[in-house]
Amino acid sequence: MALFDTHRPGFNLLLVLVVVSIVLMSLDRIGTRWVNELDGGVGGATDAVIKVIHQPVALFQSVVQWFGDRDQLHDELERLQEENLLLRGQMQQFASLKREVDGLRQLLNGRPVEVPPVLLARRIGRPPNAEGNLFTIGRGLDDDVLPGDPVIDAYGLVGQVLRSTRSGATVIQLTSRDHVLSVLLGETGRSALMRGTGGRELVVERVPERTRVAAGDLLYTSGVDGAFPRGYPAARVTRVDMDEAQGFVRLHAEPVADLDRLDHVLVITEPPDSPTRPAAAEDDESVDMPPVEENQNVD
Repeated sequence: MALFDTHRPGFNLLLVLVVVSIVLMSLDRIGTRWVNELDGGVGGATDAVIKVIHQPVALFQSVVQWFGDRDQLHDELERLQEENLLLRGQMQQFASLKREVDGLRQLLNGRPVEVPPVLLARRIGRPPNAEGNLFTIGRGLDDDVLPGDPVIDAYGLVGQVLRSTRSGATVIQLTSRDHVLSVLLGETGRSALMRGTGGRELVVERVPERTRVAAGDLLYTSGVDGAFPRGYPAARVTRVDMDEAQGFVRLHAEPVADLDRLDHVLVITEPPDSPTRPAAAEDDESVDMPPVEENQNVD
């Protein structure tokens, strides 16, 4: 039987490859320049093939890692935003608390002022309303959110809960025509009623002319209406209209809360200055806020 018979192609190919391998190893042992160039070319080609094969795997791994990092960063950002909103909401009373602490510093039995607890809520929509001054949140009676509870954001007063159901609540903004609250006029210590106009502007009417209030002054919740805790920033005066004939001035103001971007709000679930919170009946589907008393006495 001949060594290179055609009916034994596998053995013949193996023999050829062995001979070529021996020749290449011998040439590599000798180390000539053209052998080194050949070795470099073959190595470069094999490296290129490996890179091409590995490129889809590396790309897939990069995409997976990018999406994982993106989701992780998004969750971290949302968590930090919620914590920031909670902290900034609780910090709003510090300016008012400082003034009260300074006044009580000399008293031995001064009553301490507590910062009320707040509940973070997400805005989930807006019910049909001509003025657009209503929105709904994803907290309700099951979360101890009751009609009349004040609602704030990171900057100031937003409004209060108008209606509560088991799983949600409707909030009326302080800019609504149907909303009235008692505010302190800057540093004067005098209180007055502030009413919404249905738009961006708020008005305070029949303020005595001698009251020292100017554009830029902050208006804080007075707490005398029993609906809002004392000392929360509500609005900033933008214009003062004089009426010398009547002896009064009319204040125009804008909310300090960012009403255009209310992704999250804070509900004050236990206002310290309000009356005892009513207990909601277990079989009630919803609870509404009682009508606003407009004939309240203010100083």
